[in-house]
This record gives sequence, structure tokens and C-alpha cells, in this order.
Amino acid sequence: MNPLLAQFLAEANDLLAQVDEGLLQLERMPGDPELVNEVFRAAHTFKGSSGLFDFPELTRLTHAAEDLLDAVRGGRLALDSQMTDDLLAAFDLIRGWLAHVTAHERLPASAGGDAAGLITKLRSPLGGGDTAPAAAIAGVPAPVISAAPDWLAWFDAEWLTEIAAWLGTTSSTMRFVYYTPDTDCFFRAEDPLHLVRQVPALERLGVVQPQTWPGPEEYDEYTCMLSFVLATRSALGELDYLFRYVPDQIQIVELDADAITRHLSGEPPLTAEEPVTVAITPMIDSELAADARSVLHAAHRALTMEGVVTEGARLRSVRHAVAAAARALGVPVDLSESGPDELVTAVVRLAGEAAPAPAVIPLIPDTSDTAVPPPVPMAVPAEMAGRADDPGGQVGTRVLKVDQEKVDRLMELVGELNVAKNGLTFLADAAEEEFGSRVLSRRIKDQYAGMHRIAEELQAAVMDVRMLPLSVAFGRFPRLVRDLSRRLGKTIDLVTEGEDTMADKDVIEALGDPLVHLVRNSLDHGIETAEERLAAGKHGAAKLTLAAVADGDAVIVEVADDGRGVDPERVKRKAYEKGLISEEELETMTDTEAVDLVFRPGFSTADQVSDLSGRGVGMDAVRASVEKLGGTVTMRSKLGQGTSTRLRLPLSMAVTQVMVVSVAGQRFGIPVDLVVETVRVPAGEMSRVLHQEVVMMRGEVVPVIDLARALDMPWTLAEGADRPILVVSVNNQRVGLLVEQFHREVDVILKPMEGLLAYADEFSGTALLGDGLVLLVLNMKEVLGLAARVA
Repeated sequence: MNPLLAQFLAEANDLLAQVDEGLLQLERMPGDPELVNEVFRAAHTFKGSSGLFDFPELTRLTHAAEDLLDAVRGGRLALDSQMTDDLLAAFDLIRGWLAHVTAHERLPASAGGDAAGLITKLRSPLGGGDTAPAAAIAGVPAPVISAAPDWLAWFDAEWLTEIAAWLGTTSSTMRFVYYTPDTDCFFRAEDPLHLVRQVPALERLGVVQPQTWPGPEEYDEYTCMLSFVLATRSALGELDYLFRYVPDQIQIVELDADAITRHLSGEPPLTAEEPVTVAITPMIDSELAADARSVLHAAHRALTMEGVVTEGARLRSVRHAVAAAARALGVPVDLSESGPDELVTAVVRLAGEAAPAPAVIPLIPDTSDTAVPPPVPMAVPAEMAGRADDPGGQVGTRVLKVDQEKVDRLMELVGELNVAKNGLTFLADAAEEEFGSRVLSRRIKDQYAGMHRIAEELQAAVMDVRMLPLSVAFGRFPRLVRDLSRRLGKTIDLVTEGEDTMADKDVIEALGDPLVHLVRNSLDHGIETAEERLAAGKHGAAKLTLAAVADGDAVIVEVADDGRGVDPERVKRKAYEKGLISEEELETMTDTEAVDLVFRPGFSTADQVSDLSGRGVGMDAVRASVEKLGGTVTMRSKLGQGTSTRLRLPLSMAVTQVMVVSVAGQRFGIPVDLVVETVRVPAGEMSRVLHQEVVMMRGEVVPVIDLARALDMPWTLAEGADRPILVVSVNNQRVGLLVEQFHREVDVILKPMEGLLAYADEFSGTALLGDGLVLLVLNMKEVLGLAARVA
């Protein structure tokens, strides 16, 4: 992929997120000018970056959105919900396009048709359709004449004759354009060639060169000396729109066959055309003013510091830069013949007008032999005072964006380093046992201790890089809540707490879908309409809270609402009707257990299935997803007061702590979070209830499962020997696992099952131990289900 395009796509995500967030805030605070400026700046930056690529549909759509935001920023329009909907829809479409560009490096074929309706909607409040030129909206019409001008001679006479014949046959007209860019257009980030290439239905393009080119010593590469003539079949509205930012630099001529023929024969036009005068009112923009001040500061340094500019191309470049800055500030000056002294005076005067509240800083006086007067202290705003070579000029935190795959690769290398480090302990034991060298063994262990410390610090550093704030996961929900609440006709205030709580990026990515299910469930089922809330004595606007808090080596995320809550009796009745519980359970089940039924597969309290919920798969998917991450889900609810769902997740999924046990000579890992205790039970204390071995522990009957039998591994325990039992807790139920031997706890980098073993759900992944052995880590929920089927 083009590196420039890759950089644009990476930055576009942040810019689009800024636009979305700003628009949602503007809907709550429509009169905040700073918010309007932030949104406009983000959209403007995105539009400017997108213009570097040949995506005309993207350019047209972003132009339309920017024009609407500019009208809101200028106070000509008040942003309402419909405009916000249209703007959000436009940037959603752009986001989809960029996903397609990421894969194919081009816009989808349907981009033009998809954008047309949105462009019409965006331009509707401005009083124009797709082709309405922005210049006309601002009251600055593009200069259009209908008589053949002298510059038409730049076109080939033979081609003009053919065109005239064709226009006469079809009784149609053609548009001709003469575009003369300002000599200093590059200083305003204008690209004349790119602008010309965007002209639709282009028939002919000519480049007009100056009559004489300057010599090598006088040539200034920063000056535009070319003009363009072009012929096109596009409409006047399209040309006005395309050249709307440079209306004073173009002439547009619409000619028929007769006008071209009279021009070729040298006859005067039938009617004299009045000269067209374009009235342009200078408009000072805060961003332009800031850029102009930066240019002036640089020009002052170039004129007054060592290596002074006195003549030649460099002086002309400075002169053009100062003139461009003056025009941006609305104070045009004639500097065409100015020398260094006059330029210094002009720069100081312009800088004073550019900074309402200046901070005066002394500049280094010129020490060269050139007769230049000592510089006058220049008024420079505070933000211009910092220099790149000033050690105290660093502002803010230095941030380096790194591809996610590189961080993942670094984590894999840390895991391999840990495995290699752990191998030293086995080497130390071999040195002592096989070679009888305790000195060598001790030196290897000392080396291991040093490597262990470095590996732990490196692992912690990489983990810090992988940590992201929960605001990344919460960021999508203001938009989701807004759209769904409008669709459902409910008034909902979203409150987020603890967005700065940190968690591993894998946890945050996996948390997205469960949170979406919970939020949609709250909006559709939990929260009442405003009328129902008022009738129940509540505030008309419901409150939905997303909260996060760190809890040791875990993070807790809670989704709570103050809606109608869960009715335990209705839940039990629905579960019984669906055959999920027996009649006995219906009578004896507690309210807490009834609320937990919402996580059963296939359960739903919705009377009707909608595209939001009601199919009985949402809450079950939430629990399955969270448990796959090694977390838990609990729900609390009070009828009439609201519901709270709490997700407890490990702080990181990159490193997993497991308990290693042996079964039939094979070692397996079990997540330490599930382990309650390890015990050795005398054979005589084992009992059997309904073909199930059990053991009594502290007055509680704990079922015991033969792990070797569940995994279909042949193994016979010696008669009368104590039973090593690992007690685990799965879904709040204690179960004993009969194993062969206990080993130590280890930290491992868990890798998912892939390839031929991807189907083996009883294993959650593999890890490599220090002695080179591959450890299979068990998925206890699936193992218990497998044991039940084997029994």
C-alpha cells in the first residue's frame, strides 16, 4: 500500500472519532463555539488530507459536510437533530468507504450513488443541491463570460474547428476555463495541478508557460509560474463548486459554435461584454492567522540572523512568504521591490497587527558585515516563542504510534525469552546431577536470577504498552445510545465512569460485543418510555451508567440502568413455559436464581422479536464471551428500580497463571483463578452417590471427577493410596478433579488452539514450558460437560 495512503487511513480513524464525539456533544450544548470549531477543524483536516488521493466521491461528500459545518460555525445556521443525523450518516458512510480502501486501495463502485443522496441532504439547509457552488452561497459569484476571450488562442485551431462543427451539429455549448494560480499559492497549501485534474468531463488541457523563464540564479522553486487552459463538458455549477476557493483566479467561458467560429475568423463578438468585477471580502480565520504569524516569525529570523538573506532567489522567497502572510491577515502590501530593511520593517508591523496581545521577545541581532540595521524587537505570540533547539520547548507528551502486530510480536518474543530463561533451572539440575559440579550449578542459577529479573521487567514494560484505557471500549456507546433511544422514542442520559481504568488491549477488544448486548438489552427491555417513567413517579429521562474500576489483577465493568428491573416471577414463568426449568424448580427457585435465568441459552422475556432483541441469544452470548476470557458475569435487579450487570475480567489475557497437574503421565494446566484448593483424601473417605464419586469437605458434598477418564486417558490409581484432588469452582459450583500429581504454578503465554486441533474445545490453548514441554491448558467448562457425557 502507498505509505502516504496508509498514514492517511491511520489518522482518519482519530479524525472521524473526533467528529462523531464533537457532534454528539454539540447536540447537548448547541451554542458552544469552541465545540463547533473543534468539529469543523477535524472535518477540515480530514477533507484536506483526503484531497491528496484520487477519491472524487470522498472529496465531494467531505466538502458538503464541511460547508454545512462552516455555516454553523459562522452563525448562519443553527445545528439541529436532523443536520446532526445527516452529518453522522455522512461520516459513517465515509468510515465504510475507508474500510474498503484499506482492503482494495480504492472506493467501492457504488460510492457515487451512495453519496448523492447525502450530499443533497447536507446542502439542503444551505439552499443548494449537489452542484451548488460554495462561492455562490457566500455571495461571491465565479466570473463567467460568454464572448470568446483572447486566451482561447492557446487551443489548437484545428481542434477548435472540429469542436465548433460538433457543437453546431448538436446545438450545444462547451465550457472553457483559464486558471491563473497566484504565484505564492504553495504557501497556502494549494495544489493547482491536483485541482485541474479533478475537473470532470475534461476534453482538453493546456499548460501556459511564462513568456520568459528566469535564469538559474534568479529562479525561485517556491513560485508558481504556470497557468492552465482547459475545455470541459461539465456544467457551470460543477466548475463553480470545484474552484470555489479560488474564484478570483479563474475565468469561465461558455461558448457555442458561432462564438468559436467568429473567434477563429478574427471577427469581433456580436455584443460587447461588460467586464466582470468580483467583490471579495477578506476573511481572517484564526488558523490562517496562526499560520501567518509562524511565517512572519520565520521570515524575521531569516532576515536578521546569521546567514542573512540579502539578494537572489532566497530574498524573493522570503518576500513572497511575507506577502502571502499579509494577505492571510487581510493586510495586503506591495513588497515586490522591497529590500531586507523594508522587509524587516514590514514583518514587524504585520506581526504587531497579527497578535492582539503580543509577548515581546528579543531576537539575536545580526552579526554579519552586511549593512543591515539592528532588528527591532518583534511582537510574537506565546505559541511561536518555542524553538526546536530549545531544550525547554517540549510541550505535551511525546507519542509514538506503533502497529498493533508489532506489539503482539514483541509479546511473543517475551514469552519465548521466559521459556528460554526457565530452561536454565533444568540445566542447573543436570549440571549437578549428571556432572557432579555444584559450582557450575550455582553459577547457572545466579545467571538465571539475573535473567529472571530482566525478563520480568521487560514483560511488565511490554504489558504497559499493551494497556489501554476503558474509554476505548466506551467510546462507541454515546452514538449507539443516541441512535437507539431516538429510534425507541426514549429519553436516556448516558453516564460513563472510570474511563481511565486500564486493561489489556485484548480484553478491551473482546469486551466490545458483550457490552453492546448489555446496552441494547437495557435500552429495549430495561428502560421504560418517558410516559411510563412519569406515571411511575420517576424522572422522564432514564439514566444508563457504564462504569469501570480496577480490582487487583482484574477489572470490573458494570452496566446499570434505573429502569423497570427484572420481574423474578415473570422470568420463572417464561423459563418454565420454554422448558428450561422443571415444575419443582419453579416452586423452589429464589429471586436471585430467577434473575440468573436470563443467561440461559434461548431465554427471552420479549413478547415480540425485533431487530434489537428478543431472540434469546444476547445474554447467553454475553456470559459465554466473558467466561471465554476467564471472567464472570453477575446480575442484580430490583423490580421497579433498575438492573445492574457486573463483568469481572482479568486485567490481561497475554500472560495466564496456571496450576500444573499430571494425569496419566501427561501434564495439563488449569487457570489459577478457578482453583479453590488442593487436598489429598484417604481412599476410605471417598463415597459414591448415584454412580458419582463424592467427598465430604467441611460439611459440603463435593462431586469428584476422574480427569483421566474424562479425557479418555488410561490410568489406574494404586489401591489404598491417597487421592490427590484439585478443587475448582466453575459457575459458582465446586467440583473435585482426581489427578495423579500436583506441580507448581507458572506464568505462561497462552496461544489458542489452531489448525487440526482448533475443534478441541476442552482445551483453551497451549503454552511452552521451560523444559521444552508443550502444556495443554484445560477449558474447565467444556471438560465438566465432557465428563458428564462420559459418565
